[in-house]
Amino acid sequence: MDRAVIVWLIAMAALAPSRTVAQATTDPVFVRAQQMVTAGQDSAGRAVVDSVLAATVEGTPRYAEALFWRATLSRTAAAAERDYRRISVEYPLSPRAQEALLRLAQLEMTRGDRASARAHLERLQREHPTGATSTRASVTLARMAFDDGDFVVGCAAVSAARAGLAPGDVELRNQLDYYGPRCANVAARDTAGARADSGTTGSATDAGPGSSLGSSPGTGDGAAGRTREAATPAGGASRSEFSVQVAAYDTRAGAAALAKRLSARGYAARVVGDTKPYRVRVGRYPTRARATEAMRQMSRANVRGVVVEAERR
Repeated sequence: MDRAVIVWLIAMAALAPSRTVAQATTDPVFVRAQQMVTAGQDSAGRAVVDSVLAATVEGTPRYAEALFWRATLSRTAAAAERDYRRISVEYPLSPRAQEALLRLAQLEMTRGDRASARAHLERLQREHPTGATSTRASVTLARMAFDDGDFVVGCAAVSAARAGLAPGDVELRNQLDYYGPRCANVAARDTAGARADSGTTGSATDAGPGSSLGSSPGTGDGAAGRTREAATPAGGASRSEFSVQVAAYDTRAGAAALAKRLSARGYAARVVGDTKPYRVRVGRYPTRARATEAMRQMSRANVRGVVVEAERR
């Protein structure tokens, strides 16, 4: 059997617990298509979904719904991934966006790409902090983070999952209770890290290194940029936030293009600056230690950067 088919079969087994959507909230045409595929009428069921897509205007909620079902009923992992990614990028406000991100993470896990899987889960947690899907994602993220020795992210995920538990989520609650003892000292370490950070000034390495996505950082983000970072008053250090800077460009268009590519990969990227250099930064973290850990995680996904003090909100 083809390796790609084997991977897809494994992926669908992983998706099984969340694959069936309540019929009360699903268009009957998609329910019928799912029933046809389940009954072995694969081609006919998929043809039903394709006909809906052909008759629906792109950019509408129904089109996103049809994309979701085409992905769910897809014959191959590659085809499903394309549609799930499209939902996550083009339809982030769709009710299916959370499930699409979770399934992308599960697909990455079947391929052994833990960094990409975590990026999807962290994006889901960040952009969709409530709901049953977000809770399941937080539990999965906690497990992966602890396996990676990342107690900061793991304990944050445990906290987020606990906040979203429903009374009947006994199994999930048991999993979180298992992780509880590992988080006993994290709060104390974060407090110590914050106190250490309060004695530092802005980063002196805000030179706009290029990312591994083929970007070419602009020039001009040297001494002047470092001076601006270092000029933060010590009295405001407790209110400082930190980001990971991945590039600096002479043009906003170049910076915006990189930020868009990073966003498509699940990172909270933004362009900073009204004049050149236009800096591309990812995330906002309460301590330098948290930002450094995020930078390490990004480097595992081949995205390079440096920790800098974030611009004021």
